[in-house]
Amino acid sequence: MKAKDAQISFEQLKSKIRNKTLERMILLYGEERYLRLQYLSIIMKYYDAKKGEMNTDMYEGKNINQGAVIDQAETLPFLAENRVMVFQDTGLFKSGGDQLAEYLKSPCETTVFIFCESEVDERSRIFKTVKENGAVAQIDKQTREALQGVIGSFLKKEGKRISVETAGRILDKTGNDMAMLRSELEKLVTYCMDKEVIETEDVETICCQNIEEKIFELLDAIADKNARKAMDLYYDMLALKEPPIKLLVLMEKQYNQLLQIRLLRDDGEQKQTIAQKAGVNAYYIDKYLSRASRYTAKELRDIFERCIQTDENIKTGHITDVLGLETLILSLL
Repeated sequence: MKAKDAQISFEQLKSKIRNKTLERMILLYGEERYLRLQYLSIIMKYYDAKKGEMNTDMYEGKNINQGAVIDQAETLPFLAENRVMVFQDTGLFKSGGDQLAEYLKSPCETTVFIFCESEVDERSRIFKTVKENGAVAQIDKQTREALQGVIGSFLKKEGKRISVETAGRILDKTGNDMAMLRSELEKLVTYCMDKEVIETEDVETICCQNIEEKIFELLDAIADKNARKAMDLYYDMLALKEPPIKLLVLMEKQYNQLLQIRLLRDDGEQKQTIAQKAGVNAYYIDKYLSRASRYTAKELRDIFERCIQTDENIKTGHITDVLGLETLILSLL
């Protein structure tokens, strides 16, 4: 197999599939699990591979026996052009994949290798080998603009129309979670079965809030010193089976970003620069700036440190997670 250096973009991956030029060794990785699994399915169809069939071998989870994998890879396909080997979240691209990496430098020519991993170490031997001898495609969270296009395309196929503003409201609720977005769009289509145009009122009625938007509401209630609303929001999230420690981590993240934004604004940085340096979607920067302006940098630093201390108290067993977060919220009001 001729060595090259093939790290391809998501758009290039789609182009290769359309043009039937996809490599016989490919790694899909990145944060966007929904898209990774979608394209894993598409690539399996591309190579006519089906789970449970004779010429398709599936490997899922850690503790893969690499010697047995290599033996199977050397087995010729039965009455077919290819043997297809599919690997999902094996951890081989984080550590321990050296034996398979060595084999992949010169694998059996009738075997196709498809790897689908949530995390990789780009310094690992197996990552470099697949990149040199096949192709790697990183599939991360999609931009708001790309997701606007996804909404438009999905609804057009269903015979529905939507304004940019209403589509934006859907994304306010789902964030960039494509699995949740797809689920909410399906619910909207069913709810608006007799309507051609989906309106903002429909979105407000039928679409669920994502957890980060609820955390934003909680932070606003805290800033407003509205104890009743803050505690109602907290108990609502507990009722939805959200782990308190997860809520605390999200609060830490939001307060840390607000602190960074406040410091950058105090230094006279422009909005675009603030968004980039604080790791915030530029579309939301005005909302973040508004929230940050309600505190001094010192106040935000103190809140962030109290979040960290609460996290430590919970993890060391000094307080339960439910009571720890409740106590923190009340102390910030």
